[in-house]
Amino acid sequence: MIDKNTPIPLYFQLMQNIKKAIDSGELIPGDAIPTEVELMERYGISRATVRQAVLRLVNEGYLRRIKAKGTFVNTPPEKPLFLGSLKGFAEEMAEKGVDFRTEVLDQRIIPADPGVAERLLIATGDPVFYLKRLRFVQEEPVILVDGYVPAGLFRHIEEEDFEKNSLYDLLGKKYGVFLHHGWREFGPVLPASEEEMRLLGIGSKNPILSVESVVYTKNNTPVEYIDIRMRGKFRVELFQRKQI
Repeated sequence: MIDKNTPIPLYFQLMQNIKKAIDSGELIPGDAIPTEVELMERYGISRATVRQAVLRLVNEGYLRRIKAKGTFVNTPPEKPLFLGSLKGFAEEMAEKGVDFRTEVLDQRIIPADPGVAERLLIATGDPVFYLKRLRFVQEEPVILVDGYVPAGLFRHIEEEDFEKNSLYDLLGKKYGVFLHHGWREFGPVLPASEEEMRLLGIGSKNPILSVESVVYTKNNTPVEYIDIRMRGKFRVELFQRKQI
């Protein structure tokens, strides 16, 4: 079902429902998904919401449209890096055996601006922990992250070493706060500043992937908002693991 009383966008909830049906085998490659009208009636949502969810799933490769026939399930695409799950960057890279490191560019308590406050469901001006990081994969700068966490939930978090420690690990192990669900929006953009170009090692006409995300606890408390700029093209060397 779709919960209209949570801050999670309705279209994103519908996307997750369709993905679950695909992942569970309820819908398999080649199956037609329900029509727009059927989805509207089933979930009590607008046509615009249905279209937004379906279009995003088409763009992500989960669905394909065939003119005059309908919308059908594709073979689920491989999820890119840590962006397709609630795993943190460090956990995902470690699991894949990929060499990585993090450089912290800034970390401090700041007042929340209106955009950050809206996403974290706090008041404008409330204190948030701001964490700016540059992620390297095999010594290439790949991901620039501006992260915001409600400071009131995590006392003294600004004193931690985030070049050595994972934020998500810290939230769970030190503060007892565990991530349950969230949403991520993707879009191609051009670099917005000289800083982005310098840090990511790209030119003004090199496209990058912009990602916005909010993650929540089980009771729908937002615990992190991140704004990511990711290089549109980079290379990772892969090696077969040694058999023991």
